[in-house]
Amino acid sequence: MNVSSVPDGILRLEQLPSPNQDVTVYALRGDATTGPIQRIETTRNLSLPPRRNFSYQHPFRLKILHFNDLHGHICHFTEHGEVPLFANMVSRIKALRLQAQERDDMGVLVMSAGDDLVGSIFDELLNAKETDHPVHVSYRLFSAAGVDVATLGNHDFDMGPTILAESIRRDANFPLLSANLTGSSLLQSQILPAALFIIKGVRVGVIGISTPGEIKEQWLDTFSLLNPIPTIHNILPALRPLCDVIIILSHLGYSISSHAAAMRYAGDVELAKSLSPGSVQLIVGGHTHHILNERGLSPSNIINGIPIVQAGNLGEFLGEVDITIRDAPAVTNARLTRTALLPTDEAFHHHHIEPIEKQVKPLLDRPLGRTANTPDLDTECIRNDFAAGESAFANFITDALVSCCHTQGYHVDLAFVDATSIRSGIPVNDVLTYGDWFKVMPFADTIILYELTGQELIDLVQDNARRIDLPGEPHIERGFLHFSQELRYTIKLDNQRSRIKARNITFANESLENHPDKIFIAASTSFVREPARSWEKIKSHDPQFPIFHLHQLPHRTTNLFLRTELVNYIVAHGGVTTQAGVRSDNRLTILYDTKNSKNQG
Repeated sequence: MNVSSVPDGILRLEQLPSPNQDVTVYALRGDATTGPIQRIETTRNLSLPPRRNFSYQHPFRLKILHFNDLHGHICHFTEHGEVPLFANMVSRIKALRLQAQERDDMGVLVMSAGDDLVGSIFDELLNAKETDHPVHVSYRLFSAAGVDVATLGNHDFDMGPTILAESIRRDANFPLLSANLTGSSLLQSQILPAALFIIKGVRVGVIGISTPGEIKEQWLDTFSLLNPIPTIHNILPALRPLCDVIIILSHLGYSISSHAAAMRYAGDVELAKSLSPGSVQLIVGGHTHHILNERGLSPSNIINGIPIVQAGNLGEFLGEVDITIRDAPAVTNARLTRTALLPTDEAFHHHHIEPIEKQVKPLLDRPLGRTANTPDLDTECIRNDFAAGESAFANFITDALVSCCHTQGYHVDLAFVDATSIRSGIPVNDVLTYGDWFKVMPFADTIILYELTGQELIDLVQDNARRIDLPGEPHIERGFLHFSQELRYTIKLDNQRSRIKARNITFANESLENHPDKIFIAASTSFVREPARSWEKIKSHDPQFPIFHLHQLPHRTTNLFLRTELVNYIVAHGGVTTQAGVRSDNRLTILYDTKNSKNQG
């Protein structure tokens, strides 16, 4: 059914196939963003089964298993061998499902709160040509494991609407939800605002909601994600009478105030504050990678009587929530279990995961070239010293970024990156494989072009100098940038961060002060300085500490993926070598004041 055939103000109920014999699934189709839903209508010849009667003496236990931000990490490949993750979750899912099959007073639903792909080597299987049978690894394995429902996270849109819609059609036999999604008939034909699950007569409504934050700019003219709060208020009054339990499956993030990820409009806390007590029984969240209620439901995670749960990221935890329905439903238990402590479902791993691993391992082992004998390439240097001064590894990446843009026909004057572009080091003086480089750049970051004047570039460099890691202080993410070879400058350190200055700022060996109005084009990435926002928030209250707001500069996307372009550059230059650009060339000089012994961050 095309969503355009459903009039505004109406959601249409239709039954979906369900692989779980204990659960009947219904789609709610329509656009929940246009205004209040006036009614929910059923398709022809559809009638819901009778409702279950509840009493204090005969309660029903609904078990919710949840995870979020898996990012395709169905397992970890380490130098010591493979660490199973999803197969361990499956063992718990199957055990509870088997238990529920033997009882009339128990039901199980399994949920993902989004960001199911982008961040693991398995992403590459989705980039395969159609003749190579592209695979959305997470959706295919969720289907095999009997996951009941998922919402869409920001990274689920990274590869574009066409690939996402095709992945859902091909690999997902469960409903994908995003109630605040609008403007795309392609996506809205595959993605629902809500779904209704009937488990042994118990009606469970699930509304999905997605963050508008961190959506790649190249897709913003193909669909929209609107303010989630009005959308929830549009749909909730119409859905409430139909359900015994309502759950919001959210990829908004925990709270706007947490600054753990880029967010817009609201997080789960702000959403819960907008709702009346009792209107929703549970918010299952994601996006900010919070570890909530690890040892039991915390009072601080109950807002307006609505518990909020979240299970970290990358498959480290499996969340479990009990909703007990007597005269009224209530969350009676919530906790997290480390997946490493769960047994592995060996049969599931053998039949479903091993064939996928066989497809991806040749990609991991593909050699790209050699690496330089330079300590700056090592992971220890990246983790400890990256923002403390010049980095030969960062020099290689920024210079390569300029070259890649020129190769692709984009004029750029310089490039800059921060630690978000470099997540790991690489083997030193060794063969470099694609798997090694994927660890450096695991996400689908695209190349962005910023436009700024000479004076703005001076201001950016001055701002950057104040973000450097100082000796004798804890290192945190402040968004310190490394620049390509065209730009050179000196940082004079001071024991007061606000007094740190950049000096002798030159571009192409000319002082930038001589060209304050010249327009420069700088290449960077779609995620630059995002983790630094919490530090920026703190410093924004200090009048002695002006913040340069990089994201307010005019900018445009190139639709080029950073990792893809860098891999092509590495292969063309025989590796990450001195000849390819791994060098320290004094583009950044640090002047230390040995009189200062106390530094303030």
